[in-house]
Amino acid sequence: MTSPASDSMKEIVARLDQRIQTVDEERWLSSRYAPDEARSALIVLYAFYYELARVRTVVTDHTMGQIRFQWWRDALEELRQGTPRQHDVVLALGAYLPRADVDFEQLEQLVEAHEAAFLAEDRAAEPEDKLVYIAAKLLGQEAEAFGDIAREWAALRRGDAVAETAPRQKAESALRPAIAHYRLRHAWKKGRNLSALQKRLSVLWAMLVGRV
Repeated sequence: MTSPASDSMKEIVARLDQRIQTVDEERWLSSRYAPDEARSALIVLYAFYYELARVRTVVTDHTMGQIRFQWWRDALEELRQGTPRQHDVVLALGAYLPRADVDFEQLEQLVEAHEAAFLAEDRAAEPEDKLVYIAAKLLGQEAEAFGDIAREWAALRRGDAVAETAPRQKAESALRPAIAHYRLRHAWKKGRNLSALQKRLSVLWAMLVGRV
């Protein structure tokens, strides 16, 4: 997704927001409850994660996949050096994540983990736990207690079998915009296909009570 040089960051983030609403609705719903600045940062993070996750849907050849992951490594290194590529996600990363003290090493870890999962053809190895740790940091919070739940949620969303769901955890109100969508795992475990309204109500309830 290239970006015309004349586009403002507001326009870029608006495009990314629309994309995440389409491809990652559950996380998008939770992000609606974050303060404006943090909401934009969450969307930028999720857009980056989506770019990494979708490599498996674009190519199947391992070499071609490695080329794509290397592109992101190079893009992050150039961004670190202050010469960002003209790409919506790269430009938005440079604008938002440093404000929340998210370092490049954390982003590089996402690239490495996604590449390893791609090469192993094992989606269970995708770094859902690392993603929520960074998302929490954007909100000034910690989410180590939710790593297992994050992986379980992702497995259930993929349709993988999960023997038993982890116990519900309660989150502080400031963290909830990063994890409220995890409440959906209980409905998915029961095989329920939620409507758009039911998804929204589930995320809203998680925001209100904090238990996911």
